[in-house]
Amino acid sequence: MMTIEIPGFRAEAGAEATREWYAHQGDEWYCMCGHCRNYVTLAKRRQLPEELLSLLDRLGIPPEKATYVCELDGKLLYELCWNVSGRLLEKSGEAASTPWGSWCLEDREDQYQPSGDYLEYPAPCFILHVFIRLPWVLDEPMDTPRPREHYIPVQGARGELRAFLRKVITAALTAEGVDFACEVDVKVTDDEGIREINREMRDVDAPTDVLSFPCLELTPGELPDPAEEMEPGTGYVPLGDMAISWERVQAQAAEYGHSEARELAYLAVHSVLHLLGYDHLDEGPQKAQMRAREESIMESLGLPRE
Repeated sequence: MMTIEIPGFRAEAGAEATREWYAHQGDEWYCMCGHCRNYVTLAKRRQLPEELLSLLDRLGIPPEKATYVCELDGKLLYELCWNVSGRLLEKSGEAASTPWGSWCLEDREDQYQPSGDYLEYPAPCFILHVFIRLPWVLDEPMDTPRPREHYIPVQGARGELRAFLRKVITAALTAEGVDFACEVDVKVTDDEGIREINREMRDVDAPTDVLSFPCLELTPGELPDPAEEMEPGTGYVPLGDMAISWERVQAQAAEYGHSEARELAYLAVHSVLHLLGYDHLDEGPQKAQMRAREESIMESLGLPRE
């Protein structure tokens, strides 16, 4: 544990737990407006106050992986937040002033978190909350931002596993002809976790291997029009969410006699096809069409049926 002291605030921080979470869970801030891209660029170039960078370095937090970013007044004033494992010991209630802005430490429940990613952050935790004026603007916010890569946040999986899932999902989208940037949100959980999702979202009180929740009503082989479906604030076309039970991955890989990587890839491909409108409820032509696409994509990944 380490102690963080800011005038009026003192906290006990779990640097190791914080570093571990940001290494395997956190993604860099992804909003594509000019102001947010300005912040990420400055953070990667380490053009932030040394006092702030020093604290983030001690905690093992890459500055571009802020959990919240917003430009406030059109005059380069930004609001930034990072989650920190640990607990507050003392707080005055007023942000500490500095030549570059102000900062404070807050209880987590006092600060809005925009993403479900942070629901799995180590507990207890608190928030490093910063108001800062940045030195220059990258450009004006884009009216029609067009990121080049898909945004695929993955909760509940570490390093190599997250990278593998993103590779598989990207390959499936490419195989289906998706040549515009999409968002697919992924949650890796256990049997009890997916059972809870199944119960809440489908009123089915049972675990399963994979669940898919499409954002759009699509027909297999017909893609959405990005001009109509793209989120103007991010530039991504939201396709939907998937949840995968790692317990089911392990059990089914053993049952079918193939690797866990193949089973995980198959479930991810299966889910992507659901997000793109494929289904198998008729046990006839629709199922055959979906199975054919699954096998083709798995072969392209070098993971054919064994």
